[in-house]
Amino acid sequence: MLLRGALLFSSVLAGAALNTTDAWAQGANAPTRDELEIKRLPAMTPRDSRLTVEGDIERAPCPLADPQFGNISVNFTAVEFANLKGLDAAALSSSWQEFAGRSIPVAQLCEIRDRAATILRKEGYLAAVQVVPQRIPPGGTVRFDVLMAKLVRLQVRGDAGPSERKIVDFLEPLTNQDVFNAKQAERAMLLARDLPGYDVRLTLRPAGTVPGEVIGEVAVTYQRFEIEANVQNLGSQDTGRFGGFIGARVNGLTGLGDQTTLSIYNTFDFSEQTILQGGHSFQIGRQGLRLSGDVTYAWTSPALNPPAPIKSETLVATLNLSYPVIRMQSRNLLASVGFDLVDQDIRFGPVPLTRDKLSVLYARADFDQTDPASLVSQTGYSAAEPRWRYGGDIELRQGLSVLGASRGCGAGFVNCLPPFTPLSRIEADPSAFVSRAQAYAEFRPVPNVTLAWEVRGQYTTKPLSSFEEFSAGNYTVGRGYDAGVLLGDSGIGTRNELRLFKLQPKSRNHFAVQPFAFFDASRVWNEDRLAPPYVAGRKDLYSAGGGVNVAWGNKARLSLYAAAPLKTTGLLTRKGDVRLLMTLTAKLVPWSP
Repeated sequence: MLLRGALLFSSVLAGAALNTTDAWAQGANAPTRDELEIKRLPAMTPRDSRLTVEGDIERAPCPLADPQFGNISVNFTAVEFANLKGLDAAALSSSWQEFAGRSIPVAQLCEIRDRAATILRKEGYLAAVQVVPQRIPPGGTVRFDVLMAKLVRLQVRGDAGPSERKIVDFLEPLTNQDVFNAKQAERAMLLARDLPGYDVRLTLRPAGTVPGEVIGEVAVTYQRFEIEANVQNLGSQDTGRFGGFIGARVNGLTGLGDQTTLSIYNTFDFSEQTILQGGHSFQIGRQGLRLSGDVTYAWTSPALNPPAPIKSETLVATLNLSYPVIRMQSRNLLASVGFDLVDQDIRFGPVPLTRDKLSVLYARADFDQTDPASLVSQTGYSAAEPRWRYGGDIELRQGLSVLGASRGCGAGFVNCLPPFTPLSRIEADPSAFVSRAQAYAEFRPVPNVTLAWEVRGQYTTKPLSSFEEFSAGNYTVGRGYDAGVLLGDSGIGTRNELRLFKLQPKSRNHFAVQPFAFFDASRVWNEDRLAPPYVAGRKDLYSAGGGVNVAWGNKARLSLYAAAPLKTTGLLTRKGDVRLLMTLTAKLVPWSP
């Protein structure tokens, strides 16, 4: 809470009356880390991760299936696959072992051929298996000839923009392999598609040189500018119910696979809250390593009752280095390390009330897993709405005493007494260690029914600054409650939803409507020891509701729902009324007609 540290400080040292200040504390929320992340433009737009490699080696009919060979049989004990590369012959043994050592119609060799070709295809190889003319003595060896595709050259087609060299850098190593393997090419192709503003697809065609050699035609589409806008009414009454945000991405300014982002969020009453954000990221090397830097500046002047000239300012600078340890269509693992520099001030008119300066080193892992069968499903599932998927992230954060970071108040709170400006919480430890995690899962027993679950949590053994606290409310867990209605050093929350029908429109001009119902729950714990009644306040919340999600092609998304708080929580004296909440997001550039 914005004033909680200052109010706790005064309550401990002076025993000040809290009736008026409680109202201020409940309404005057400085933006937490979660709130700032919600109100900013994501650096990368999520896209369908489905990868398509088109093309194959032509397979000829099997001549041994001709009726004229119907009375001919063979008996063999071994099989040789000539010109097989990249895979041990033992991997193909299941294609022929059941036929070995007994007399079979010669046409069964076609069955062995097709089984071997299927195994190769499942292993990612583009290959044709042929039965060569031969004499097979009883108990002898059958010889098959394997023709495997080799990528010999790349041709880039379309508008590759400034990052064409980066695309070639990702894919060129594929031309150095003895044979082409789609599974081995998957990482390179997906990394190329991950370049901001790009969509990359690979098509193979015969090179016209020797059998098996293919050329890779790389079809590239490039979008230099992207603009999104959002309107929502998730805010509190004091900081503005309604707010709007507009953000722009500029892709490929330098040709380094880079992206520049700029965004602004403002409440409809321009004086209540403004959040500015800018960032830049770029690729390093050809394995997906990405360095990014972001700066966020926010100021809030809440409309309190009774009125008070309170204002908060928050400055956050982040440097992040990420690497895709696993990059697949069905499974991903992204490892990141970074550094946050935070400066958050609260003032009463010209008088500083609290100030937190934090230097935080963090490590993070993001993961996801999607049902592989849904990526190629013909039964109603898709990459966007698979039969099942799950994922999440784990983050470890360590506060450091560097770059002017605040010190704890110390023994007797000597570092927080005048003339020093106190911390937002007098017991806060700016060098605390915090672990955060969240996970989600979706399951569709049938394509038109979705069971969705999300849990998020945080754990620490030390009191934290307000910025680092676990937050519950509209922006995280607890739809129907004001953002930050519950703040805690540790906490856990869960969001549960039942959704009906699909949210994927049939085309870019069609609408899709998805009704849903939800239940949210959250609980927090605090490590404060000296500051009742805040520590003794209610520490959990529950809410429920329902509404609809609406998608208009790839142009816009609307979420409209009623949310009912189910209990009184925090410092509130009543649980609050049912709220009608909405978020509307539209892609303005590019606009698909």
